[in-house]
Amino acid sequence: MARSDFNWIPFNHTFTEDAPQLTVEFPIEGTPIDDGYLLITAHNVTHQDHQIFINNQELSGFDIAMHSSGWQTWMDRIPAGVLQSGTNSIMVVRAADDDFTTKDIVVHWRE
Repeated sequence: MARSDFNWIPFNHTFTEDAPQLTVEFPIEGTPIDDGYLLITAHNVTHQDHQIFINNQELSGFDIAMHSSGWQTWMDRIPAGVLQSGTNSIMVVRAADDDFTTKDIVVHWRE
């Protein structure tokens, strides 16, 4: 029987012209199956062009939705086959001219 698992990833970073991306690695001990999803907490996002990559694969759609000032948590789908057993990486890339901050990312999957 499949079970779900998750990894909380500290992702404290202010994305600016001088610091437009951050990559963090995280482990998965089991073997992921099916789709997964992530939750990202962001502050002051004013453009929807920013990108999230997992294991060098860009996630589709609006990765971080724009919102008024303040902290907001956004969910994004991770397609099946992107997460893998062992070391995985997550990268957020600033792709517009707004400065925004992230706090935490939680990645969920089934194995």
